[in-house]
Parts: sequence; C-alpha cells; structure tokens
Amino acid sequence: MKILMMILLGFVFGNGKSFDSRLKIYLHDKLSSYEKYEYEILRLPQNERLEIDTDKNFRMSGEYAYVPVKIYDSKKNVSHSIITLRVKLYKNVLVSKQKIDRDESLSPSMFDKKLIDVSRMEGDLVEENALKDCRSKIIINEKSVLLQSMIEPIPVINRGEKVTIHTGGNGVDVSVEGIARQDGLIDQVISVQCRSQIFKAKVIDKYNLSLVE
Repeated sequence: MKILMMILLGFVFGNGKSFDSRLKIYLHDKLSSYEKYEYEILRLPQNERLEIDTDKNFRMSGEYAYVPVKIYDSKKNVSHSIITLRVKLYKNVLVSKQKIDRDESLSPSMFDKKLIDVSRMEGDLVEENALKDCRSKIIINEKSVLLQSMIEPIPVINRGEKVTIHTGGNGVDVSVEGIARQDGLIDQVISVQCRSQIFKAKVIDKYNLSLVE
C-alpha cells in the first residue's frame, strides 16, 4: 500500500517525494497530541501540481482527516480543494483490569495503560492524574477504556448522613440538625431534610451546609 501510494503521488505531482515529505511534516504538527498515527490517502485532485494550503483549517471527523490544498493547472491558475485521509490515531489510555462497581473509589492500580487507536472513540479520555478523589459513576466492565462520562468526584457528603444546616443573618448563626437527601460536593446545592420538611442547602464541608431555601 505504501509503495502504491508513493508511485501514485509521483505520477500526480511529478515530485512525489517532496510533497509526501511536506505532508508528513504538516500532519506531524497537526497530530502532535497523539503518540503515533497512520494515514492512507483516499482521494486526490487530478491536477499537475498540488500544495498544502496553510491558510485554511485542517479538519478531522472520526477516522477521517481533511487537508486543504491549492491546485495549480498547466497555466498556473489556482483553485482550492482537499485531500481526504483515513487515519488511525493512537494514544496511551487507561483500560480496566477488572470489573469496577458503581460508586467505587478509583486508583491507578485498577487500570493498565495500553496504546490503542482512538479515532473512532466517542467521549473524553481520562488521564491517570485525574483519578485522585474520583469514583465510578457507573459499573465499569473489565477491559473497558476509561472515559470522563464513567467517573465523578467523590462527594464530601453522602446521602443519608447527618449534617448541620446553618442559617441566620447580621452575625447571628442559627443551626439545626438534618439529613442529607443527596450526595454533595463543596459549594454544591443539595436537598436536605429537617424534621418533616425538605430544604435546599449549599455544602460548606463534610458536616455543614448553608441554607439556601
């Protein structure tokens, strides 16, 4: 396939090696966030001379990349087009070693790092340093690639815990005991129960909330 590609470039551009080198440099810049990548040219404009158009945007959609180009005919007239590439984009990702239950605290030891093609993957990947103080939001099956949608911060207050609700003004603090009806993070507003009523309160720390309504 690579030999065929080089021959094809040579026929189209008259200087295939030079254009191929420039395309590789261009892609190296645009795809520098990946550990490695592979590409295959799917569509080429059938003209005498072609140059990469650096004034226009490089685009990607899933496993396809679109390189803007300038096309020169035999009279040196210029038109614009694109080269379509099929790409494989490789990143080191976290892959679960085992089944992880919902609400389970996460640690790097639960995952292997593997280099895989992520070009068709939907969702944001999770870096190892982002696991601190996080838990699983859903059941994560063995050999699953870890995505942001699968994790959430560990709450400082858990549903069903006893808490103190603070209210008042003008320097006067009035506090009552209540029960958290939702998990909560610091500065998050959650539902709390005081006696037989439900209120909204903002989380201050593990034990205290400030009444909102």
